[in-house]
Amino acid sequence: MRVLTLVLLILAALSCSAEAQPQVGLGTTISSADLLYFAGSPEQAYTLLEGHIKENPSDYEALWRAARAAVVLGIDAEGIEPQNRWLDPAIDLGNRAVAESPDQIEGRYWRGAAAGRRALNAGNTYAAELAQRVYDDAHLILEQDSRHGGAHNLLGKLNYEIMSLSRIERFIGRLVVRNQALRNSSWENAEHHLGAAAEFWPDFVLFQYDLAQ
Repeated sequence: MRVLTLVLLILAALSCSAEAQPQVGLGTTISSADLLYFAGSPEQAYTLLEGHIKENPSDYEALWRAARAAVVLGIDAEGIEPQNRWLDPAIDLGNRAVAESPDQIEGRYWRGAAAGRRALNAGNTYAAELAQRVYDDAHLILEQDSRHGGAHNLLGKLNYEIMSLSRIERFIGRLVVRNQALRNSSWENAEHHLGAAAEFWPDFVLFQYDLAQ
């Protein structure tokens, strides 16, 4: 595995919120999975959570943590197919987490993170669908917490990726798909949200890197 990428992604989760860090009183499996994840073993954490979820399919705390581990593993994998083998389950786990607890932020954030990364490997129609999912999840998070650096980063990268397409690609996409993510994209929005992410979560080095790009 690309160790530097993996370490940085794990540090990302440390910065997300107090809830993202190892928690006391959530049960042996959840606590053990947190310890594995923050010790640099997200695949072991995922395996542990996967078994737990089979027995406890509605456990929100396990669902979003499994999505988190799968996102990290998917981003760190090399090649589209190996990445998608992690990112597709991450989206499904995020969907399940949001269905169980739609007002909680963690499930929505990690679903958005999975969808954003998966969109880079998708065909045009599915990529547009995933882009709208990122857009919706990030905006719903910001309605609850306007200083959520992760949500700002999702929107910043979404705008950046859309604006990096050619004018013809953007025109066709907006004409055919007609979703808000494509219609409202701009370089100004990319800069605003990436800057907000770096400002609100200053200890997260990847957000500083995204802004510098």
